[in-house]
Amino acid sequence: MEKNWANANELWADVIAETLFRKGVSYAITCPGSRSSPLTFAFARHEQIEAIPVLDERSAGFFALGIAKRSGKPVVLLCTSGSAVANFFPAVVEASESGVPLLLLTADRPPELQDCSAGQTIDQRKFFSRYVRKEVELAVPEANLGLLRYLRQTVSHCADFASVLHRGPVHVNVPFRDPLIPLEQEGFSSPIEPSAFGAFFDHLEPTDGLPLLQAELPDSISSLRKGMIVVGAVSPVNEDTWCENVASFAHRLGWPLISDALNPIRSHANFFESLICGYESILRNGELAIELIPEHVIVIGSLPTSKSLRNWLSGLDVAMTILHDRPVNLDATHSRATQVFADFEFGGVPVSDGNAADYANRWLDLDLQVAAEFESRFAATDSLFEGKLAWTLAKLLPEGSSLCVSNSMPPRDMEFYFGRSNLGVSVFSSRGANGIDGILSTALGVAHEAERTFLLTGDLALLHDTNGALIAKELKGSLTILLVNNSGGGIFEMLPVSKFDDVFEKHYGTDQRVDFSNWSKTYGIDYELIGSWPKLEEKLAEPSEGVRVLELRTDRKLDAALRKQWFAEISGLLL
Repeated sequence: MEKNWANANELWADVIAETLFRKGVSYAITCPGSRSSPLTFAFARHEQIEAIPVLDERSAGFFALGIAKRSGKPVVLLCTSGSAVANFFPAVVEASESGVPLLLLTADRPPELQDCSAGQTIDQRKFFSRYVRKEVELAVPEANLGLLRYLRQTVSHCADFASVLHRGPVHVNVPFRDPLIPLEQEGFSSPIEPSAFGAFFDHLEPTDGLPLLQAELPDSISSLRKGMIVVGAVSPVNEDTWCENVASFAHRLGWPLISDALNPIRSHANFFESLICGYESILRNGELAIELIPEHVIVIGSLPTSKSLRNWLSGLDVAMTILHDRPVNLDATHSRATQVFADFEFGGVPVSDGNAADYANRWLDLDLQVAAEFESRFAATDSLFEGKLAWTLAKLLPEGSSLCVSNSMPPRDMEFYFGRSNLGVSVFSSRGANGIDGILSTALGVAHEAERTFLLTGDLALLHDTNGALIAKELKGSLTILLVNNSGGGIFEMLPVSKFDDVFEKHYGTDQRVDFSNWSKTYGIDYELIGSWPKLEEKLAEPSEGVRVLELRTDRKLDAALRKQWFAEISGLLL
Protein backbone atom coordinates (compact mmCIF):
# COMPACT_ATOMS: atom_id res chain seq x y z
CA MET A 1 0.00 0.00 0.00
CA GLU A 2 1.47 3.35 -1.06
CA LYS A 3 1.88 5.81 1.80
CA ASN A 4 0.38 9.28 1.87
CA TRP A 5 1.27 11.12 5.07
CA ALA A 6 -0.71 14.01 6.51
CA ASN A 7 1.92 15.29 8.94
CA ALA A 8 5.40 14.74 10.38
CA ASN A 9 4.13 12.64 13.29
CA GLU A 10 2.48 10.16 10.95
CA LEU A 11 5.62 9.88 8.81
CA TRP A 12 7.84 9.53 11.89
CA ALA A 13 5.70 6.75 13.37
CA ASP A 14 5.57 4.89 10.05
CA VAL A 15 9.37 4.93 9.87
CA ILE A 16 9.53 3.44 13.38
CA ALA A 17 7.01 0.70 12.55
CA GLU A 18 8.60 -0.22 9.21
CA THR A 19 12.10 -0.26 10.69
CA LEU A 20 11.01 -2.66 13.42
CA PHE A 21 9.20 -4.87 10.92
CA ARG A 22 12.36 -5.11 8.82
CA LYS A 23 14.25 -6.07 11.98
CA GLY A 24 11.91 -9.01 12.58
CA VAL A 25 9.12 -7.62 14.76
CA SER A 26 5.77 -9.34 14.16
CA TYR A 27 3.70 -8.18 17.15
CA ALA A 28 2.87 -4.82 18.71
CA ILE A 29 0.83 -4.62 21.92
CA THR A 30 -0.99 -1.29 22.04
CA CYS A 31 -2.59 0.39 25.04
CA PRO A 32 -5.22 3.11 24.51
CA GLY A 33 -4.12 6.72 24.89
CA SER A 34 -4.04 9.99 22.98
CA ARG A 35 -0.35 10.95 23.04
CA SER A 36 0.63 7.58 21.52
CA SER A 37 -1.86 7.94 18.63
CA PRO A 38 0.75 8.34 15.87
CA LEU A 39 2.34 5.03 16.89
CA THR A 40 -1.00 3.30 17.39
CA PHE A 41 -2.08 4.26 13.86
CA ALA A 42 1.27 3.15 12.40
CA PHE A 43 1.19 -0.32 13.94
CA ALA A 44 -2.57 -0.83 13.55
CA ARG A 45 -2.33 -0.05 9.82
CA HIS A 46 0.85 -2.03 9.17
CA GLU A 47 -0.19 -5.00 7.06
CA GLN A 48 2.50 -7.36 8.36
CA ILE A 49 2.56 -6.56 12.07
CA GLU A 50 -0.23 -7.88 14.28
CA ALA A 51 -1.33 -5.03 16.55
CA ILE A 52 -3.18 -6.32 19.63
CA PRO A 53 -5.01 -3.84 21.91
CA VAL A 54 -4.84 -4.43 25.68
CA LEU A 55 -6.65 -2.10 28.07
CA ASP A 56 -4.40 -2.36 31.13
CA GLU A 57 -0.71 -1.53 30.69
CA ARG A 58 0.35 -3.92 33.45
CA SER A 59 -1.37 -6.84 31.74
CA ALA A 60 -0.13 -5.66 28.34
CA GLY A 61 3.46 -5.83 29.55
CA PHE A 62 3.12 -9.44 30.64
CA PHE A 63 1.17 -10.42 27.52
CA ALA A 64 4.05 -9.07 25.41
CA LEU A 65 6.45 -10.94 27.68
CA GLY A 66 4.62 -14.21 26.98
CA ILE A 67 4.72 -13.74 23.21
CA ALA A 68 8.43 -12.88 23.37
CA LYS A 69 9.17 -15.92 25.56
CA ARG A 70 7.56 -18.23 23.03
CA SER A 71 8.97 -16.62 19.87
CA GLY A 72 12.37 -15.53 21.15
CA LYS A 73 11.90 -12.29 19.19
CA PRO A 74 11.32 -8.75 20.47
CA VAL A 75 7.73 -7.61 20.87
CA VAL A 76 6.70 -3.94 20.74
CA LEU A 77 4.93 -2.61 23.83
CA LEU A 78 3.28 0.76 23.29
CA CYS A 79 1.63 3.22 25.69
CA THR A 80 0.75 6.86 26.21
CA SER A 81 2.48 9.27 28.58
CA GLY A 82 2.24 9.53 32.36
CA SER A 83 1.49 6.78 34.86
CA ALA A 84 0.75 4.38 31.99
CA VAL A 85 4.53 3.99 31.66
CA ALA A 86 4.87 2.97 35.31
CA ASN A 87 2.46 0.09 34.83
CA PHE A 88 4.95 -1.57 32.47
CA PHE A 89 7.51 -1.82 35.27
CA PRO A 90 6.72 -5.30 36.71
CA ALA A 91 6.93 -6.91 33.26
CA VAL A 92 10.11 -4.96 32.48
CA VAL A 93 11.73 -6.29 35.66
CA GLU A 94 10.86 -9.89 34.76
CA ALA A 95 12.01 -9.41 31.16
CA SER A 96 15.29 -7.95 32.38
CA GLU A 97 15.98 -10.66 34.93
CA SER A 98 15.08 -13.52 32.57
CA GLY A 99 16.59 -12.05 29.38
CA VAL A 100 13.42 -11.63 27.30
CA PRO A 101 13.50 -9.07 24.45
CA LEU A 102 10.91 -6.28 24.65
CA LEU A 103 10.81 -2.93 22.80
CA LEU A 104 9.07 -0.32 24.95
CA LEU A 105 7.74 2.65 22.98
CA THR A 106 6.43 5.23 25.43
CA ALA A 107 4.84 8.36 24.00
CA ASP A 108 5.68 11.63 25.75
CA ARG A 109 5.02 15.37 25.77
CA PRO A 110 7.57 17.50 23.87
CA PRO A 111 10.33 19.32 25.83
CA GLU A 112 8.38 22.59 26.19
CA LEU A 113 5.66 20.74 28.16
CA GLN A 114 8.05 19.04 30.57
CA ASP A 115 8.47 20.15 34.19
CA CYS A 116 5.67 22.73 34.05
CA SER A 117 2.65 20.80 35.40
CA ALA A 118 1.32 19.98 31.94
CA GLY A 119 -1.37 17.32 32.08
CA GLN A 120 -0.44 13.62 32.14
CA THR A 121 3.26 14.45 32.14
CA ILE A 122 5.96 12.85 34.25
CA ASP A 123 9.72 12.53 33.77
CA GLN A 124 9.96 9.41 31.59
CA ARG A 125 13.67 9.69 30.78
CA LYS A 126 15.69 6.78 32.19
CA PHE A 127 12.46 5.71 33.85
CA PHE A 128 13.29 1.99 34.00
CA SER A 129 16.83 2.57 35.25
CA ARG A 130 19.02 -0.57 35.32
CA TYR A 131 16.17 -2.84 34.20
CA VAL A 132 16.53 -1.91 30.52
CA ARG A 133 19.52 -2.75 28.35
CA LYS A 134 19.36 0.61 26.58
CA GLU A 135 17.35 3.83 26.91
CA VAL A 136 16.81 6.33 24.07
CA GLU A 137 15.12 9.72 24.04
CA LEU A 138 14.11 10.41 20.42
CA ALA A 139 14.02 13.83 18.83
CA VAL A 140 10.68 15.54 18.27
CA PRO A 141 9.38 14.54 14.80
CA GLU A 142 10.36 16.71 11.84
CA ALA A 143 10.00 16.22 8.08
CA ASN A 144 13.75 16.23 7.58
CA LEU A 145 15.59 13.50 5.64
CA GLY A 146 18.65 13.61 7.89
CA LEU A 147 16.49 13.18 10.99
CA LEU A 148 14.56 10.32 9.38
CA ARG A 149 17.85 8.56 8.69
CA TYR A 150 18.82 9.14 12.34
CA LEU A 151 15.46 7.71 13.40
CA ARG A 152 15.83 4.62 11.22
CA GLN A 153 19.35 3.93 12.50
CA THR A 154 18.48 4.53 16.16
CA VAL A 155 15.41 2.29 16.15
CA SER A 156 17.26 -0.41 14.22
CA HIS A 157 20.05 -0.34 16.79
CA CYS A 158 17.51 -0.65 19.61
CA ALA A 159 16.07 -3.78 18.00
CA ASP A 160 19.58 -5.24 17.76
CA PHE A 161 20.31 -4.34 21.35
CA ALA A 162 17.18 -6.10 22.64
CA SER A 163 17.89 -9.26 20.66
CA VAL A 164 21.59 -10.07 20.90
CA LEU A 165 24.37 -10.53 23.43
CA HIS A 166 22.51 -9.34 26.56
CA ARG A 167 18.88 -9.86 25.55
CA GLY A 168 16.22 -7.92 27.41
CA PRO A 169 14.00 -4.83 27.33
CA VAL A 170 14.94 -1.60 25.56
CA HIS A 171 13.14 1.69 26.23
CA VAL A 172 12.49 4.24 23.48
CA ASN A 173 10.80 7.43 24.69
CA VAL A 174 8.98 9.16 21.81
CA PRO A 175 7.84 12.80 22.22
CA PHE A 176 5.07 14.14 19.97
CA ARG A 177 3.59 17.57 19.42
CA ASP A 178 0.08 18.04 17.99
CA PRO A 179 -1.52 16.96 15.71
CA LEU A 180 -1.55 13.45 17.15
CA ILE A 181 -3.88 11.93 14.57
CA PRO A 182 -3.50 11.93 10.75
CA LEU A 183 -4.83 15.48 10.15
CA GLU A 184 -3.33 17.67 7.46
CA GLN A 185 -0.45 19.77 8.80
CA GLU A 186 0.04 23.14 7.16
CA GLY A 187 3.34 23.37 5.32
CA PHE A 188 4.13 19.67 5.70
CA SER A 189 6.01 18.02 2.83
CA SER A 190 7.56 14.57 3.09
CA PRO A 191 11.25 14.32 2.14
CA ILE A 192 10.58 10.71 1.13
CA GLU A 193 8.42 10.04 -1.90
CA PRO A 194 5.66 7.53 -1.08
CA SER A 195 6.81 5.31 -3.95
CA ALA A 196 10.35 5.23 -2.48
CA PHE A 197 9.32 4.46 1.10
CA GLY A 198 10.09 0.73 0.90
CA ALA A 199 13.52 1.30 -0.60
CA PHE A 200 14.40 3.50 2.40
CA PHE A 201 14.61 0.28 4.47
CA ASP A 202 16.05 -2.18 1.95
CA HIS A 203 19.37 -2.55 3.76
CA LEU A 204 17.74 -3.66 7.03
CA GLU A 205 17.54 -7.35 7.92
CA PRO A 206 16.12 -9.26 10.89
CA THR A 207 18.40 -9.67 13.85
CA ASP A 208 19.38 -13.34 14.16
CA GLY A 209 21.59 -13.06 17.21
CA LEU A 210 25.26 -13.74 17.59
CA PRO A 211 26.95 -16.93 16.33
CA LEU A 212 26.94 -19.82 18.78
CA LEU A 213 30.00 -20.00 20.99
CA GLN A 214 31.47 -23.35 21.94
CA ALA A 215 31.91 -24.08 25.61
CA GLU A 216 35.59 -24.92 25.91
CA LEU A 217 36.25 -27.16 28.91
CA PRO A 218 39.61 -28.56 30.06
CA ASP A 219 40.50 -32.09 28.95
CA SER A 220 41.16 -33.01 32.57
CA ILE A 221 37.45 -33.25 33.39
CA SER A 222 37.13 -36.35 31.20
CA SER A 223 39.06 -38.36 33.80
CA LEU A 224 36.96 -37.33 36.81
CA ARG A 225 35.10 -40.15 38.55
CA LYS A 226 32.37 -38.00 40.09
CA GLY A 227 31.07 -35.15 37.97
CA MET A 228 27.51 -33.91 37.56
CA ILE A 229 25.53 -31.57 35.28
CA VAL A 230 22.75 -29.38 36.70
CA VAL A 231 20.14 -27.62 34.53
CA GLY A 232 17.65 -25.03 35.80
CA ALA A 233 14.88 -22.97 34.19
CA VAL A 234 15.53 -22.55 30.44
CA SER A 235 13.02 -21.93 27.61
CA PRO A 236 14.90 -22.44 24.32
CA VAL A 237 13.07 -21.58 21.11
CA ASN A 238 14.32 -24.69 19.26
CA GLU A 239 13.83 -27.31 21.95
CA ASP A 240 14.82 -30.43 20.00
CA THR A 241 18.14 -28.92 18.92
CA TRP A 242 18.83 -27.63 22.41
CA CYS A 243 18.03 -31.01 23.99
CA GLU A 244 20.24 -32.78 21.44
CA ASN A 245 23.11 -30.45 22.33
CA VAL A 246 22.70 -30.93 26.08
CA ALA A 247 22.26 -34.71 25.69
CA SER A 248 25.41 -34.94 23.56
CA PHE A 249 27.26 -32.92 26.18
CA ALA A 250 26.14 -35.25 28.99
CA HIS A 251 26.86 -38.36 26.92
CA ARG A 252 30.41 -37.29 26.06
CA LEU A 253 31.17 -36.72 29.73
CA GLY A 254 29.21 -39.73 31.00
CA TRP A 255 27.90 -37.66 33.91
CA PRO A 256 24.43 -37.73 35.52
CA LEU A 257 22.20 -34.82 34.53
CA ILE A 258 20.12 -33.26 37.32
CA SER A 259 17.30 -31.30 35.69
CA ASP A 260 14.60 -28.98 36.97
CA ALA A 261 11.14 -29.38 35.43
CA LEU A 262 11.21 -25.79 34.11
CA ASN A 263 13.04 -26.67 30.90
CA PRO A 264 12.31 -29.16 28.06
CA ILE A 265 14.54 -31.99 29.32
CA ARG A 266 12.06 -34.03 31.35
CA SER A 267 9.55 -34.00 28.47
CA HIS A 268 12.26 -35.09 26.02
CA ALA A 269 13.54 -37.92 28.22
CA ASN A 270 14.37 -40.16 25.26
CA PHE A 271 17.33 -37.87 24.48
CA PHE A 272 19.00 -38.52 27.84
CA GLU A 273 20.78 -41.56 29.29
CA SER A 274 21.35 -40.41 32.88
CA LEU A 275 18.48 -38.03 33.63
CA ILE A 276 17.83 -37.46 37.35
CA CYS A 277 14.47 -35.99 38.47
CA GLY A 278 14.16 -37.15 42.10
CA TYR A 279 17.13 -35.26 43.53
CA GLU A 280 14.99 -33.52 46.17
CA SER A 281 14.22 -36.82 47.90
CA ILE A 282 17.76 -38.14 47.40
CA LEU A 283 19.51 -35.12 48.92
CA ARG A 284 17.23 -35.09 51.96
CA ASN A 285 19.00 -38.29 52.99
CA GLY A 286 22.05 -37.08 54.90
CA GLU A 287 24.19 -40.16 54.25
CA LEU A 288 23.50 -40.06 50.52
CA ALA A 289 24.19 -36.32 50.38
CA ILE A 290 27.71 -37.09 51.65
CA GLU A 291 28.21 -40.16 49.45
CA LEU A 292 27.22 -38.27 46.29
CA ILE A 293 29.53 -35.27 46.74
CA PRO A 294 30.97 -34.63 43.24
CA GLU A 295 34.43 -33.54 42.17
CA HIS A 296 33.11 -31.05 39.62
CA VAL A 297 29.70 -29.51 38.88
CA ILE A 298 28.66 -28.01 35.55
CA VAL A 299 25.56 -25.79 35.70
CA ILE A 300 23.67 -24.90 32.52
CA GLY A 301 21.71 -21.68 33.00
CA SER A 302 20.40 -20.79 36.44
CA LEU A 303 20.15 -23.25 39.30
CA PRO A 304 16.95 -25.27 39.83
CA THR A 305 14.44 -24.07 42.43
CA SER A 306 15.17 -26.80 45.00
CA LYS A 307 16.39 -25.41 48.31
CA SER A 308 17.86 -28.82 49.20
CA LEU A 309 19.96 -28.82 46.03
CA ARG A 310 21.04 -25.20 46.41
CA ASN A 311 22.03 -25.67 50.06
CA TRP A 312 23.92 -28.86 49.20
CA LEU A 313 25.84 -27.16 46.38
CA SER A 314 26.56 -24.13 48.59
CA GLY A 315 28.16 -26.41 51.17
CA LEU A 316 30.49 -28.11 48.69
CA ASP A 317 34.06 -26.95 48.25
CA VAL A 318 34.34 -28.26 44.69
CA ALA A 319 35.01 -26.69 41.32
CA MET A 320 31.96 -25.47 39.42
CA THR A 321 31.55 -24.30 35.82
CA ILE A 322 28.46 -22.25 34.97
CA LEU A 323 27.49 -22.12 31.29
CA HIS A 324 24.97 -19.50 30.24
CA ASP A 325 24.25 -17.16 27.36
CA ARG A 326 23.91 -13.83 29.20
CA PRO A 327 26.69 -11.81 30.82
CA VAL A 328 25.20 -11.87 34.33
CA ASN A 329 26.33 -13.45 37.58
CA LEU A 330 24.40 -16.70 38.11
CA ASP A 331 26.49 -18.06 40.98
CA ALA A 332 24.04 -17.89 43.90
CA THR A 333 26.14 -20.49 45.76
CA HIS A 334 29.27 -18.27 45.88
CA SER A 335 31.30 -21.35 45.01
CA ARG A 336 34.65 -21.89 43.30
CA ALA A 337 32.88 -21.18 40.02
CA THR A 338 34.07 -20.27 36.56
CA GLN A 339 31.36 -18.66 34.45
CA VAL A 340 31.47 -19.32 30.70
CA PHE A 341 29.22 -17.29 28.38
CA ALA A 342 28.11 -19.66 25.62
CA ASP A 343 24.87 -20.34 23.78
CA PHE A 344 24.75 -24.04 24.67
CA GLU A 345 26.86 -25.40 21.81
CA PHE A 346 29.08 -28.15 23.14
CA GLY A 347 31.16 -29.52 20.27
CA GLY A 348 34.48 -28.97 22.05
CA VAL A 349 33.71 -31.16 25.07
CA PRO A 350 36.23 -33.91 25.86
CA VAL A 351 35.04 -37.53 25.79
CA SER A 352 34.94 -39.37 29.12
CA ASP A 353 37.31 -42.26 29.67
CA GLY A 354 34.53 -44.22 31.42
CA ASN A 355 35.61 -43.52 35.01
CA ALA A 356 32.33 -41.75 35.80
CA ALA A 357 30.04 -44.73 35.08
CA ASP A 358 29.76 -45.94 38.69
CA TYR A 359 28.82 -42.48 39.96
CA ALA A 360 26.21 -41.96 37.23
CA ASN A 361 24.74 -45.42 37.82
CA ARG A 362 24.46 -44.75 41.55
CA TRP A 363 22.43 -41.60 40.86
CA LEU A 364 20.27 -43.49 38.36
CA ASP A 365 19.57 -46.33 40.78
CA LEU A 366 18.48 -43.91 43.50
CA ASP A 367 16.36 -41.94 41.05
CA LEU A 368 14.55 -45.10 39.94
CA GLN A 369 13.80 -45.88 43.59
CA VAL A 370 12.29 -42.42 44.07
CA ALA A 371 10.23 -42.70 40.87
CA ALA A 372 8.89 -46.11 41.91
CA GLU A 373 7.84 -44.77 45.31
CA PHE A 374 6.00 -41.82 43.76
CA GLU A 375 4.35 -44.09 41.20
CA SER A 376 3.04 -46.37 43.93
CA ARG A 377 1.90 -43.59 46.25
CA PHE A 378 0.20 -41.45 43.61
CA ALA A 379 -1.57 -44.47 42.13
CA ALA A 380 -3.10 -45.08 45.57
CA THR A 381 -4.02 -41.41 46.15
CA ASP A 382 -7.61 -40.53 45.25
CA SER A 383 -7.73 -37.22 47.12
CA LEU A 384 -6.98 -33.99 45.24
CA PHE A 385 -3.42 -33.67 46.51
CA GLU A 386 -1.72 -30.74 44.76
CA GLY A 387 1.43 -32.76 44.14
CA LYS A 388 -0.49 -35.34 42.15
CA LEU A 389 -1.52 -32.69 39.64
CA ALA A 390 2.10 -32.11 38.56
CA TRP A 391 2.69 -35.89 38.43
CA THR A 392 -0.47 -36.33 36.33
CA LEU A 393 0.41 -33.56 33.88
CA ALA A 394 3.71 -35.25 33.03
CA LYS A 395 1.71 -38.26 31.86
CA LEU A 396 -1.41 -36.73 30.32
CA LEU A 397 -0.63 -33.39 28.68
CA PRO A 398 -1.21 -33.51 24.91
CA GLU A 399 1.92 -34.19 22.90
CA GLY A 400 3.61 -30.99 21.74
CA SER A 401 1.52 -28.75 24.00
CA SER A 402 2.85 -25.93 26.19
CA LEU A 403 2.70 -25.65 29.97
CA CYS A 404 3.04 -22.31 31.73
CA VAL A 405 3.96 -22.62 35.40
CA SER A 406 3.03 -19.92 37.89
CA ASN A 407 5.30 -18.97 40.77
CA SER A 408 5.16 -19.81 44.48
CA MET A 409 4.14 -23.48 45.01
CA PRO A 410 3.58 -24.71 41.40
CA PRO A 411 7.27 -24.65 40.33
CA ARG A 412 8.17 -26.60 43.44
CA ASP A 413 5.50 -29.25 42.84
CA MET A 414 6.72 -29.46 39.25
CA GLU A 415 10.29 -29.95 40.43
CA PHE A 416 9.29 -32.56 43.00
CA TYR A 417 6.78 -34.60 41.00
CA PHE A 418 6.79 -33.83 37.24
CA GLY A 419 8.45 -36.95 35.86
CA ARG A 420 9.95 -38.20 32.62
CA SER A 421 8.02 -38.38 29.37
CA ASN A 422 8.57 -38.19 25.63
CA LEU A 423 5.61 -35.88 25.03
CA GLY A 424 7.71 -32.89 23.93
CA VAL A 425 5.89 -30.48 26.24
CA SER A 426 7.25 -26.91 26.19
CA VAL A 427 7.53 -25.49 29.71
CA PHE A 428 7.46 -21.73 30.35
CA SER A 429 8.01 -19.94 33.65
CA SER A 430 8.87 -16.50 35.00
CA ARG A 431 11.86 -17.33 37.18
CA GLY A 432 13.70 -14.07 36.61
CA ALA A 433 12.16 -12.13 39.48
CA ASN A 434 9.94 -15.06 40.59
CA GLY A 435 6.88 -12.91 41.26
CA ILE A 436 3.24 -14.00 41.06
CA ASP A 437 2.26 -10.88 39.11
CA GLY A 438 1.19 -11.13 35.48
CA ILE A 439 0.90 -14.91 35.41
CA LEU A 440 -2.38 -15.09 33.44
CA SER A 441 -1.34 -12.38 30.98
CA THR A 442 2.00 -14.08 30.35
CA ALA A 443 0.28 -17.42 29.71
CA LEU A 444 -2.11 -15.77 27.24
CA GLY A 445 0.92 -14.37 25.41
CA VAL A 446 2.54 -17.81 25.26
CA ALA A 447 -0.75 -19.31 24.01
CA HIS A 448 -1.36 -16.72 21.29
CA GLU A 449 -1.12 -18.37 17.85
CA ALA A 450 0.49 -21.45 19.43
CA GLU A 451 -0.30 -25.10 20.12
CA ARG A 452 -2.61 -26.02 23.01
CA THR A 453 -1.40 -24.28 26.14
CA PHE A 454 -2.02 -24.98 29.82
CA LEU A 455 -1.43 -22.78 32.86
CA LEU A 456 -0.72 -24.33 36.27
CA THR A 457 -1.48 -21.70 38.90
CA GLY A 458 -2.76 -21.13 42.40
CA ASP A 459 -5.73 -18.99 43.35
CA LEU A 460 -3.77 -15.98 44.63
CA ALA A 461 -1.59 -15.70 41.52
CA LEU A 462 -4.68 -15.82 39.30
CA LEU A 463 -6.45 -13.15 41.34
CA HIS A 464 -3.31 -11.00 41.29
CA ASP A 465 -3.70 -10.76 37.50
CA THR A 466 -7.48 -10.55 37.17
CA ASN A 467 -7.25 -7.88 34.47
CA GLY A 468 -5.39 -10.37 32.30
CA ALA A 469 -8.73 -12.03 31.61
CA LEU A 470 -9.67 -8.99 29.51
CA ILE A 471 -7.15 -10.22 26.92
CA ALA A 472 -9.06 -13.48 26.43
CA LYS A 473 -11.16 -12.06 23.60
CA GLU A 474 -7.98 -11.31 21.61
CA LEU A 475 -6.53 -14.81 21.99
CA LYS A 476 -5.98 -16.83 18.83
CA GLY A 477 -5.42 -20.23 20.36
CA SER A 478 -6.26 -22.28 23.41
CA LEU A 479 -5.47 -21.76 27.10
CA THR A 480 -6.65 -24.12 29.83
CA ILE A 481 -6.17 -22.68 33.32
CA LEU A 482 -5.50 -25.49 35.81
CA LEU A 483 -6.49 -23.64 38.97
CA VAL A 484 -5.29 -25.08 42.27
CA ASN A 485 -7.60 -23.34 44.73
CA ASN A 486 -6.21 -23.97 48.19
CA SER A 487 -7.80 -20.84 49.66
CA GLY A 488 -4.64 -18.84 50.06
CA GLY A 489 -0.87 -18.90 50.02
CA GLY A 490 0.10 -22.57 50.06
CA ILE A 491 3.83 -21.85 49.84
CA PHE A 492 3.80 -20.31 53.32
CA GLU A 493 2.53 -23.58 54.81
CA MET A 494 5.97 -25.00 53.90
CA LEU A 495 7.83 -22.25 55.78
CA PRO A 496 8.53 -21.74 59.52
CA VAL A 497 6.16 -18.75 59.62
CA SER A 498 3.23 -21.21 59.47
CA LYS A 499 3.85 -22.04 63.16
CA PHE A 500 2.78 -18.55 64.28
CA ASP A 501 -0.98 -19.06 64.41
CA ASP A 502 -1.84 -15.58 65.71
CA VAL A 503 -0.44 -13.90 62.58
CA PHE A 504 -0.24 -16.60 59.93
CA GLU A 505 -3.73 -17.06 58.53
CA LYS A 506 -4.67 -13.40 58.21
CA HIS A 507 -1.36 -12.02 56.95
CA TYR A 508 0.16 -14.98 55.07
CA GLY A 509 -2.63 -17.45 54.30
CA THR A 510 -4.79 -14.56 52.97
CA ASP A 511 -7.84 -16.55 51.85
CA GLN A 512 -9.75 -14.32 49.38
CA ARG A 513 -12.97 -16.39 49.29
CA VAL A 514 -13.64 -15.80 45.59
CA ASP A 515 -16.17 -17.91 43.68
CA PHE A 516 -14.23 -18.73 40.51
CA SER A 517 -17.30 -19.91 38.65
CA ASN A 518 -18.69 -16.38 38.96
CA TRP A 519 -15.27 -14.89 38.18
CA SER A 520 -15.12 -16.92 34.97
CA LYS A 521 -18.66 -15.94 34.01
CA THR A 522 -17.78 -12.25 34.40
CA TYR A 523 -15.13 -12.56 31.69
CA GLY A 524 -17.04 -14.98 29.45
CA ILE A 525 -14.65 -17.84 30.23
CA ASP A 526 -15.75 -21.49 30.33
CA TYR A 527 -15.49 -23.05 33.79
CA GLU A 528 -15.68 -26.51 35.32
CA LEU A 529 -15.06 -27.77 38.85
CA ILE A 530 -12.93 -30.92 38.85
CA GLY A 531 -13.74 -33.34 41.66
CA SER A 532 -11.73 -36.41 40.67
CA TRP A 533 -8.63 -37.50 38.76
CA PRO A 534 -10.62 -39.42 36.11
CA LYS A 535 -12.60 -36.23 35.44
CA LEU A 536 -9.38 -34.27 35.00
CA GLU A 537 -8.01 -36.88 32.61
CA GLU A 538 -11.19 -36.63 30.54
CA LYS A 539 -10.98 -32.83 30.37
CA LEU A 540 -7.28 -32.75 29.51
CA ALA A 541 -7.97 -34.97 26.52
CA GLU A 542 -10.78 -32.77 25.19
CA PRO A 543 -9.90 -30.35 22.38
CA SER A 544 -10.54 -26.76 23.35
CA GLU A 545 -10.54 -23.27 21.90
CA GLY A 546 -10.30 -19.98 23.72
CA VAL A 547 -9.87 -19.85 27.49
CA ARG A 548 -11.31 -22.23 30.07
CA VAL A 549 -10.83 -22.80 33.80
CA LEU A 550 -10.57 -26.25 35.40
CA GLU A 551 -10.66 -25.70 39.17
CA LEU A 552 -9.33 -28.22 41.70
CA ARG A 553 -10.16 -27.36 45.32
CA THR A 554 -7.44 -28.58 47.66
CA ASP A 555 -6.48 -28.32 51.34
CA ARG A 556 -3.16 -26.51 51.70
CA LYS A 557 -2.54 -27.61 55.29
CA LEU A 558 -3.12 -31.30 54.55
CA ASP A 559 -1.08 -31.08 51.34
CA ALA A 560 1.85 -29.38 53.09
CA ALA A 561 1.84 -32.10 55.73
CA LEU A 562 1.70 -34.83 53.08
CA ARG A 563 4.64 -33.37 51.16
CA LYS A 564 6.77 -33.34 54.30
CA GLN A 565 5.66 -36.84 55.28
CA TRP A 566 6.43 -38.35 51.88
CA PHE A 567 9.85 -36.71 51.63
CA ALA A 568 10.79 -37.98 55.08
CA GLU A 569 9.55 -41.48 54.32
CA ILE A 570 10.98 -41.79 50.80
CA SER A 571 14.39 -40.33 51.60
CA GLY A 572 14.62 -42.76 54.53
CA LEU A 573 13.82 -45.76 52.32
CA LEU A 574 16.57 -45.15 49.77
CA LEU A 575 19.36 -47.71 49.70
